[in-house]
Amino acid sequence: MLRIGVVSDSHHRFLHVAAMRERCGQLDWLLHAGDHLADAARIAGDLGVDPAHVRAVAGNCDFPLTEPDELLLELEQVRLLLVHGHRHGVKSGPQRLLYRARELGVRVAIFGHTHIPFLEEAHGVLLLNPGSLSMPRRYGDPPSCAVLEVEGGRVVARYVFLRDDHA
Repeated sequence: MLRIGVVSDSHHRFLHVAAMRERCGQLDWLLHAGDHLADAARIAGDLGVDPAHVRAVAGNCDFPLTEPDELLLELEQVRLLLVHGHRHGVKSGPQRLLYRARELGVRVAIFGHTHIPFLEEAHGVLLLNPGSLSMPRRYGDPPSCAVLEVEGGRVVARYVFLRDDHA
């Protein structure tokens, strides 16, 4: 089984990475859904994730754009789409991202941009936003990330809140 850490919108703030390490346990991969995607290497290092198992996409705050803003991966027979979401209008809802995911035949579509955790299955696609590692948008929400467990085509996802009142 692969355990995949998913983060987004870290914005050069690393205060909650230690809590992520504690609450998520050992991770095999790290996916960063943009907005300061360069943070992915440091976060992965702090979590003990092999640098070869780190992927990140560009968000609307990533300049200059050196990485793609859309990435397809296949891990343990599960096809994943990693985007930031700003080009898919996710602040208005996940519909355009869902259409793109179905067009590409993916099982999981990971996005960020809203800074709000989201986990929903629609038309055979698991839509996952880990929220923000550093700057949650809704009042009272803690910083968050997500963990995907993938094995033999099966996927289990969960949020991980990084403050005690949402443990």
